[in-house]
Amino acid sequence: MNKTKNIVWFLSVLILCGLSISLNFLSRKPKTVETPKPQPEYNYVPHKTHKTGFSDGLDTPDSTTTYTPDEFGEGITEKSVYYIDINGDGLLDRITRKLFSTASAHSYYEYNIELKQDDKYVDITPYNFRTINGADCDLQRIQFSFKPQFKITLIYREMGDTWNQPTMANKKTFKLSNNKIKEINEKQMQPICDVKDLF
Repeated sequence: MNKTKNIVWFLSVLILCGLSISLNFLSRKPKTVETPKPQPEYNYVPHKTHKTGFSDGLDTPDSTTTYTPDEFGEGITEKSVYYIDINGDGLLDRITRKLFSTASAHSYYEYNIELKQDDKYVDITPYNFRTINGADCDLQRIQFSFKPQFKITLIYREMGDTWNQPTMANKKTFKLSNNKIKEINEKQMQPICDVKDLF
């Protein structure tokens, strides 16, 4: 009787071991082999680190208003207003930044720059002064600087065959002169995907 129990016990342990080994092999994930990505035709070297902490140079806003886009997910979603004396006349000028959604992975910021003159604000914003933001790469970004004097840097590139294809970036510099914003310099930089990496 004891012999029969021992045999049954031994066979049960043997079956359980076999099942656990089989389950172990079945649960292993197959190894995947990554195929190398095709390299661009020109000599583009991507940055090793991506600047996730990009700032447009505007700190804490004096006021922020949020909006709900339309039923398609398009429209303004946020408006921030900054009061800063940008021309040194002792009056607080106004910079307004609006964030627009496009019902896709892309969005853009639109900037409006106004000088306080007498009792009104005078718009001195350059034409089409906005960013072009993508899911992985931005095509155009703007950064403000206030010290030692007011300056704006705009870096942009044209879109290639696809949004993420690197193309040659260009840098524009703007300064305030006679209460007008004037472009003082433009230079070619390098091929890149995300222009934020060049600030």
